[in-house]
Amino acid sequence: METIGQQLRAARERKKVTFDIAAQATKIKSEYLAALEANQFDKIEAPVYVKGFLRIYAQYLGLDPKPLVDAFLRQHTETAMPFEPPQPMTRQPIGKTAPPPPSEEPPAVSPALIVSILGVVVVVLVLIWGIRGFWNWTRQPSQPKVVANGAPAAVAAKGDASSYLPPKSASPAQIIEPPRPPAHTLTIRADNVCDVTVTVDGEVKFRGRMPPNEVRKFDGNRITVRTSDGGALHAWYDKKDQGKLGRRGDQVVKEFAAPGTWWLPK
Repeated sequence: METIGQQLRAARERKKVTFDIAAQATKIKSEYLAALEANQFDKIEAPVYVKGFLRIYAQYLGLDPKPLVDAFLRQHTETAMPFEPPQPMTRQPIGKTAPPPPSEEPPAVSPALIVSILGVVVVVLVLIWGIRGFWNWTRQPSQPKVVANGAPAAVAAKGDASSYLPPKSASPAQIIEPPRPPAHTLTIRADNVCDVTVTVDGEVKFRGRMPPNEVRKFDGNRITVRTSDGGALHAWYDKKDQGKLGRRGDQVVKEFAAPGTWWLPK
């Protein structure tokens, strides 16, 4: 009885076509067609491809593909499933059951364990936040002592400042500096392009050109603004509208300080 490859080769020779011509017609590589005729099916990737190639090649050569495919399946089944002798059965002791086979799946994490882990994380975060807040509080600078008419705070609170006499050996280092008044806020907005210089408590904080609609904010006790165009700059001092700093094109120098306050240079 002819093999699958012999039947294919005989049909191709009767048709008088080469592997290249058959490959162009069936869209199957010529080396696969040669493997089919040589019964070398293991050179093709998978049995499902072999069945498909057999059907297409047999129909092209004018053969019935079913007997060829059935013959291949029988041959493939015999080679792929060798006979194995049955394994002897092991007798289990009466009253005892064999332990279940180990499971390859990882054990599921219980919800209680997840809640416990989250609780530990929250506690750790709260402790870190508390320690950080305590550290920042301890590093805050101490507030200066209030002095009234040269008398300590304890004497000034009693209202008897005249009874206090400072020691004759007092040095400048022992004199307590009065506290600075609270800072005030100045907000400026450029309605047109203008050059601006802002000095806060004797220190230049900004010097440059402000484009239209740019807004800048400064905090300090005494704020001085210099501009090349007073009509291009709008000001708000402590959220109170101060209007334009001057007329259009005028060079303006304006100082902002709360009335009744004094200023100590740095």
